Amino acid sequence: MAISEVVASTLHPLSFREYTLLALGLVSLPILYYACVAIYNIYFHPLSKYPGPLIASATPWWLALCYAKGTTHTTLLELHNKYGPVVRTSPDELSYINPPQWREIYGHKPPGRPELPKDKKYHFAIEGEPIIINADQHYHGYVRKLLAHGFSDKSLREQEPVIQHYISLLFQRLHEVSQGGEVAVDIQSWYNFLTFDLIGYLTFGESFDCLANSRLHQWIEIFFSFSRNMAYYQAIARFPRIIQTPLKLCTIPASIKSNVQTLQELDNEKTNYRLEHESPVPDFMDKLIEAHKTGKMSRGQLVGNASVLIKAGSETTATLLSGLTYLLLKNPRVHEKLKSEVRGAFHSPDEITITRVNQCKYLLGCIEEALRIYPPSPQPHQRVVPPGGAIVNGEHLPEGVAVSIPIFAASRSPQNWLEPDSFIPERWTGEDPQFNDDKRDASQPFSFGPRNCIGRNLAYVELKIIIARLVWDFDIENVTEGEWMDQKVYMVWEKSPLWIKLHPAQRSKRQ
Repeated sequence: MAISEVVASTLHPLSFREYTLLALGLVSLPILYYACVAIYNIYFHPLSKYPGPLIASATPWWLALCYAKGTTHTTLLELHNKYGPVVRTSPDELSYINPPQWREIYGHKPPGRPELPKDKKYHFAIEGEPIIINADQHYHGYVRKLLAHGFSDKSLREQEPVIQHYISLLFQRLHEVSQGGEVAVDIQSWYNFLTFDLIGYLTFGESFDCLANSRLHQWIEIFFSFSRNMAYYQAIARFPRIIQTPLKLCTIPASIKSNVQTLQELDNEKTNYRLEHESPVPDFMDKLIEAHKTGKMSRGQLVGNASVLIKAGSETTATLLSGLTYLLLKNPRVHEKLKSEVRGAFHSPDEITITRVNQCKYLLGCIEEALRIYPPSPQPHQRVVPPGGAIVNGEHLPEGVAVSIPIFAASRSPQNWLEPDSFIPERWTGEDPQFNDDKRDASQPFSFGPRNCIGRNLAYVELKIIIARLVWDFDIENVTEGEWMDQKVYMVWEKSPLWIKLHPAQRSKRQ
């Protein structure tokens, strides 16, 4: 008998029952695998002793779903309210809200000890050469040093005429479009017009002309569409690699590729303009351009870092301005007290300068309280325990564990604050002793340590001057229906229009 006949005689079609058993086996194997993984994660994993939802301990998919739904900020607050200051939010992730962990997780380290690096899941959507947002410790420090010049106190003083110009233009336009308080305006859009115009000028040497045109530039519209996609990428990064690509195809719009190309073209166009024109004031690009011209920074890195500056320095400030405006509208007592301070301190808008506005202590208290209630970047910014492990909250954590402080949860937890959901600026001014036990260092809206927001001082200047001008120029009236702050978070707050009426200020004789 030929060999082929022997082989053929041993092969026969599978019966229906055999096909069924094979199919069940193929289906049950991954189920069995993930069941075993879940059991290990819940009971035998190095983090098994930490409290948290059982499903979160079993699989990272639960947390991924929170990111996809835009509810991470409120979910983490609820978890900390239930389980305490340390919560296990995923098999290999821990969340903290006690103030000392800011220094332990995000702070500077002594010589010989590395920083806790950023978790790659946070910037999973960013590809290509490293830029400041996804750089390692060495490159981040290099870029940060280059940027320090443009954000220094000296540069800020020299930038004041530019800052004042755009703020004056904002209020000129608000007086025009509000028509004496007869027409409602979406103030959050106008704040975006201002902050993008200003940061555009201080980065590229020309504004986006949003204030002049009363609309967002195409660059900005595309940026806002990316925020939700960035959150989706953060969710997808928590799934097995084998299904990440299908998930991207299912959740990321087909138009994203076209938008990426458009944004890159606009970035290059703006960067070319700045390369060809010297800025009349110290700006953020001076030293970056020097590094590029001397071969220490590629063209792609120059463009990428500039793009990050625009995004980080504009949307966040506009968000806080909108939040503080809404909080003032919802809290008449605070609003009246702030108006009294500002209108008593200044006799004309020209007096509202960087130096003079620093004397308004209640204004600063309002800003700090708004940053606590409505932090512009409310999500956790995960760090990863480096090789050799690390001590966090007095306990040794193994390499690879992701740790973070969710900014929103830390700043709204009753474990850190008395009346955490109430807008009470007096907790910052020291006027009311009942708030003396508040853990004020739990609120770190600009993050902490070597990777904190380099534009913090600029943000405070903008916030102080703009809010002072708002309450000096206008008596504001809320005409927005519903709870405006009931928002989801996809990297940034997903804000709806904030409709207000701007009535020219009615001053008392003393003002």
